[in-house]
Amino acid sequence: MEAFVVIALIGIGLLAAELLLPTGGILAALGIAGLVVGGILALDSSDSAADWIGGALITLAVLSAISFFFITRKVLRTTRKLPKRAGTEEMVGGEAEARSAIDPTGKAFMRGTLWSARLVDGVEPVRFGDRVTVEAVDGLTLVVRPATPAGQSQVSNATNQGAS
Repeated sequence: MEAFVVIALIGIGLLAAELLLPTGGILAALGIAGLVVGGILALDSSDSAADWIGGALITLAVLSAISFFFITRKVLRTTRKLPKRAGTEEMVGGEAEARSAIDPTGKAFMRGTLWSARLVDGVEPVRFGDRVTVEAVDGLTLVVRPATPAGQSQVSNATNQGAS
């Protein structure tokens, strides 16, 4: 196997790896460089098909670089506008399931963890199994409100019991 084929395959592999790994463009740059080097080596090769393969590899490298440049700019522009959220800030607005009656305090299950929960002021108590929406996180306590009106969840429970 010719050296330009091996180098070009490594370059393509690095470009594919860039799509899957958060490397910040390092693998893409190395992959593009591999395609260019493979193309140059192909042009110097005595193989009959190497002339058009060399041009094709260099063209692929240029197209990959242009695509990477524009896609990266678009992704960076989009992600800069997003609010920085991590940890408990990310839970606000999400849904949890009441694992006990919450009147005004109880337990709620969210993302694989059982949390202490308390109702926001002025809402009706929540029963076991009802869905709640997280309004805030106060230390290790979720501040929640019912996700659906209490009457609506009672109707769906009565319907489910009547169907079985």
